[in-house]
Amino acid sequence: MFVLRSTLDASRREVRRLDKVVADQHKELDFRAEAYGRLRRRHLELEDDFQALEAEFRQLKLTLPARDSRGRFSKR
Repeated sequence: MFVLRSTLDASRREVRRLDKVVADQHKELDFRAEAYGRLRRRHLELEDDFQALEAEFRQLKLTLPARDSRGRFSKR
């Protein structure tokens, strides 16, 4: 009977330990999911900023006078 009791106690301790491990893993996953969400939002913000700067650059490039093959400014 003592062997069964000690085995049962050891099993309960192992289950409690594994429950703590699973809880820690869930906390880690929640943290990573939140961090990924923040990084994804920041990436989208930077992507929008980059596209706006590209559009501004193209607009500025169109306002510059064109050069011919000799490097002289030409009229458009």
